[in-house]
Amino acid sequence: MKIEKKILWAISLSALSLCTYNQPVLASDTDVEILNYVEDQRHEARDKEKNRAINEFKAELDAQYEKEGIVIQNPQEAPIIFEGNDIMYDSVTGEVYGKGNVKITQNYSRMTTEDANGNLNTGDVDIPVHAHVMQVANPTLDINSEKTKYNYNEKTGVMNNVKGRVDNRYVSGEQVEFYPDYYIIYNGTMTRCPAKKPDYCLTAEKIEIYPDDHMVAYNAKFLIKGQVIYQTDEYSTKIGTNSDGKNQWIPLRIRINDDDGLSIGYKLDAPLMDNVKAYADLKYTTKHDMRNIYGVAWNNAGSTFKVENGKYEDDDDRWLEKNIAYIYNYGSRIGDTPLSFNLYNEYGLWEENNIKSWHREHNLSLHHDPINLDTEGKFRLFPSIGYRLVYEDYDDSNYNSLYYDVTLLGELNDRLVAYTGYHYSRVSAENTLFQYGLEDYSKKVSAGLSYTIDDKNRFVVATGYDASDQLRLRDLDYYWYHDWHCVETELKYEQKKDKWSLHFNFLNF
Repeated sequence: MKIEKKILWAISLSALSLCTYNQPVLASDTDVEILNYVEDQRHEARDKEKNRAINEFKAELDAQYEKEGIVIQNPQEAPIIFEGNDIMYDSVTGEVYGKGNVKITQNYSRMTTEDANGNLNTGDVDIPVHAHVMQVANPTLDINSEKTKYNYNEKTGVMNNVKGRVDNRYVSGEQVEFYPDYYIIYNGTMTRCPAKKPDYCLTAEKIEIYPDDHMVAYNAKFLIKGQVIYQTDEYSTKIGTNSDGKNQWIPLRIRINDDDGLSIGYKLDAPLMDNVKAYADLKYTTKHDMRNIYGVAWNNAGSTFKVENGKYEDDDDRWLEKNIAYIYNYGSRIGDTPLSFNLYNEYGLWEENNIKSWHREHNLSLHHDPINLDTEGKFRLFPSIGYRLVYEDYDDSNYNSLYYDVTLLGELNDRLVAYTGYHYSRVSAENTLFQYGLEDYSKKVSAGLSYTIDDKNRFVVATGYDASDQLRLRDLDYYWYHDWHCVETELKYEQKKDKWSLHFNFLNF
């Protein structure tokens, strides 16, 4: 039976949000890392704003809905608008056919093609020819495919020979599978470079993407100018609103500083069996030669057990050698609360400054999700607390330490971001056998300011004060960040220590 060109096809939506937050890791004396969280979010937002096609598509739909009196109060109950030059519909079987300029629209998502068929009862859509898909968010889509099958009831589908833009990255792949809360790209590429022949890209046999949470690439290769600079069996990183600015870069590190000279780091891993892999963190320095870490790790359901050894360097350029270390770590969110905890245990033979000791450590920490102090989320509070037990057989010493951290992060305007924090730990580098990885003093006040000059340049001043010594200034660091398209340089000057360092961070993949 032939009916009007336009049909309202009401199908309920089901969407699962994965927008969980991971606490930024504060590792330096000035806690400057927390600024990376804001910068990563802003970078994502700038990329989305550059997608004019998506913005124009949203404006077009807004105008159409307003003209036709369609009000979408609940996206989960949004209707499907099926339109085209020639539409055939069987009200008994639910079969629908479209020919010529076919548009299938739901909420802020649309498939455009010349030939489509489906079933209103089952929610299936089959497009045997070329199709163009636009979607405003979760994920943002502007892609082309040669063959598409999709079920609006289940929110699952398959597209073949896909090419276009997904969120803020350009992708291509032999096949893409869509699920309610994630999608998978097979034999695909991914990059932020818009050129027809990208200057840099990631390629992988399989890429799992969980919007605004994380992605995992299997048998991944990272290329610059067509040359493979890094490859790994499995690569995982946080993305979107869940990114903290630390895991965005590939595991290749190049740095120049006064302590190590030129250092080049490279990570390798190889699966041994289910949930078990061997890994090596290789590092060459011109002043210390090779400083490597080797290990085997088991991971399952939030638990990790590792056996490793090697030479480690902290943010203060202090070296520690672990002849052997057995490490167990478990972390999890506590039910539906804003709290998450982490349990860390280590037993190993440590060596620092010619002192060897069997080191035993137990560390339990509790983190609260960021607390928004205003309605726009521009000012956020990051609280955490923990307890650490350490025993050293070298001198039979025991260290029992309560520690807590409270950091306030504020976006003052589009260019200025500031933070200040108070950090207390009963144990510090001043009163322990080993200094590696510890704060220099027990009571610390940190503060910093970031100024974004333009999309390519950012300047940061970061400070650390000893709160137990009349707020004496202990650290004053200056940073200049510059984005070179696929590499970011971080030039750092530590005024109190009169030290320079230059980092090359590979990003934008």
